[in-house]
Amino acid sequence: MAKVTIGKKACAVNPLKMSQPIGGSFAFLGLRGAMPLLHGSQGCTSFGLTLFVRHFKEAVPMQTTAMSEVATVLGGYENVEQAILNIHKKQKPEIIGICSTGVTETKGDDVDGYIKLIREKHPELASYPLVYVSTPDFKDAFQDGWDKTVAKMV
Repeated sequence: MAKVTIGKKACAVNPLKMSQPIGGSFAFLGLRGAMPLLHGSQGCTSFGLTLFVRHFKEAVPMQTTAMSEVATVLGGYENVEQAILNIHKKQKPEIIGICSTGVTETKGDDVDGYIKLIREKHPELASYPLVYVSTPDFKDAFQDGWDKTVAKMV
């Protein structure tokens, strides 16, 4: 026979739904022609994509820099560069929006510096809209990531 138990908590909080990168990505998804790019390890970014797919019940256009453990420690310039070039070449969005995750924020990746180097190295991206938003998921919440992203886009 089944036993019914009643929890003593007033509510349950899903920490994934509280993360800034998810809020930032959601804001970019609301912009026509935008492609959100989460800069972080594969695990951190796949959780966000999973949440969106479950919520919307369809495929969601989101990309990741998919950093390995080594890239996370040594810096993610190559991953950011490769992701931007692949997205620009294959999907041709009107804007690429980059949101950081906790791992890259903890490491201290200089993504604004990476974008500057990428623009210098690849002249076809010199005036291409690349928007970077610092959205560490260990601080603040969903709405803060969304707010920061909208302010940066404007």
